[in-house]
Amino acid sequence: MSQGAIPDETPRNLQEQLLLEDAKAGNCRSIQGGPDDILGDVSRLVAIYGGNPEDWYKITSIQAFAINGASVQVHWFENKQILQQVELKFKRQYPKTASKNL
Repeated sequence: MSQGAIPDETPRNLQEQLLLEDAKAGNCRSIQGGPDDILGDVSRLVAIYGGNPEDWYKITSIQAFAINGASVQVHWFENKQILQQVELKFKRQYPKTASKNL
């Protein structure tokens, strides 16, 4: 195991807080995990937080907000058996700039 627990990230502004509240209210979906798609981080998660490997999922918000020029989504890991949510982070994707040599 190369790394311990990753602390939750705090929203930087009101838009991120609203995005987080929307996702936690159920506007989210699993993007990986469970018995058929075990997470790569599952051994670390089980060692730190407990549970069974097949109960851990990576979750993302359904909505993505445009905030300060970036598309922002919320991600976290969730143990579906005990409803534990850990390691919340905001994924910010900035648009790529076009090449000037066209």
